Amino acid sequence: MIYDLIVIGAGSGGVRAARIASVHGAKVAMIENNKFGGTCVNVGCVPKKFFFYLSQIYKDVEIYKSFGTNIDVTKINWIQFIKKKDKEINRLNSVYENILNKNKIKIIKGSAKFLDPRRVIVGKKTYQAKNFIIATGGKPFKTEALENNKYINTSDDIFRLKKLPKRMIIEGGGYIAIEFAYIFANLGASVNLIYRGKRILKAFDEDLVNFLIKKNPKNKIKFHLEKTILKVDKKKNEFLVKLSDNKIIKTDYVLSATGRIANTQNLGLDHTKVQINQSHSIKVNRHFQTHEKNIYAVGDVIDYVNLTPVAIRQGHFLADKLFNNKKMIEYDFTNIPTAVFTSPQIGTVGLTLEMAKKNKIDAYELTTSFKSMKKTFSSKDKDTFYKLVISKKDKTILGIHIISDDAAELIQLLAVNVVAGNTLDDFKRTVAVHPTSSEEIITI
Repeated sequence: MIYDLIVIGAGSGGVRAARIASVHGAKVAMIENNKFGGTCVNVGCVPKKFFFYLSQIYKDVEIYKSFGTNIDVTKINWIQFIKKKDKEINRLNSVYENILNKNKIKIIKGSAKFLDPRRVIVGKKTYQAKNFIIATGGKPFKTEALENNKYINTSDDIFRLKKLPKRMIIEGGGYIAIEFAYIFANLGASVNLIYRGKRILKAFDEDLVNFLIKKNPKNKIKFHLEKTILKVDKKKNEFLVKLSDNKIIKTDYVLSATGRIANTQNLGLDHTKVQINQSHSIKVNRHFQTHEKNIYAVGDVIDYVNLTPVAIRQGHFLADKLFNNKKMIEYDFTNIPTAVFTSPQIGTVGLTLEMAKKNKIDAYELTTSFKSMKKTFSSKDKDTFYKLVISKKDKTILGIHIISDDAAELIQLLAVNVVAGNTLDDFKRTVAVHPTSSEEIITI
């Protein structure tokens, strides 16, 4: 049998591409060598969000105690939490598999390897297709010095953590490392964050990041900037971590969260014209086509913007292009909203002022910061920060950057304004909802 499309990788982007292609009448097969749902479902966004929700428990109790309640939390049943998390992940694995089955997509379990541009082998069986989509995602990256160290855990491993550590060392300065630092600090761990750069979250607005650092949960996070981990040894029941400045820190758990790299090894791409970047990601054009005309790639494996909703839209776009060319939806991949689940959360979309200047756009900022009403009785500190980046020429909103306990929810709707090209005057014309924190961005 010759399939119209074979998708390699049953993550969010791959499953969406397979489903939409099948809806358009294509004969589709899906190859997967692990659990359905990819990084997001199994070792990414979904379990991370459960960890985040749990991490807010002590903070929330403190707030409600300030209202006069007698709520108390003395202990977290970590084993029970992990079991519930695993149960939900297994349910989602089945949901993804059922999507494929309902859409009459042939499921092939195993690892695919290209024999040539139209054939792959899985186990001992060969499969042929007119088109292929590679959606194999990514995997945790470890520095060369730490790659074979058995004492170092990755962002995949942490979701199998058997008990809460009292002390943690986390290496990295991107959103994965920072999210885990704030999650475990809020759960009571003392966290040492090691980062080789001068500033964490370097792609984000600088004022936003500085505001976040000041919200260090009970000063549980200690930042070691322009440092790296050289060596990790174990002594009795603790780990000894040597930094590049020769400082040694004792800890109970070591997490390397220095990023992820594309899963392109052992795919047999050398039997095709598909080209690979230095980062191991696959080179594609704006329509996700590789240098081999019938082979495409979407999601983290192309290392464009490694977010689940982006992979989903890429997969959908590509399935439409291949099998329903007249009704393609052109998505806006320029202004992609994103959230960082720190505490408080970060939400951001569009340009920072620095980016606007680099693009020779004359722009200015409006900012406001305040304490949310919910914290009236429990804190004196400001916990919310909003920033608008505005074009001087026509008052178009070029970027929105916020910190609040609800930033992730807010930025989704605020992003519509940036994508739609709305102006500051549109904000001013909109009647505020009172009393809310979000009204402050309307009256800024």
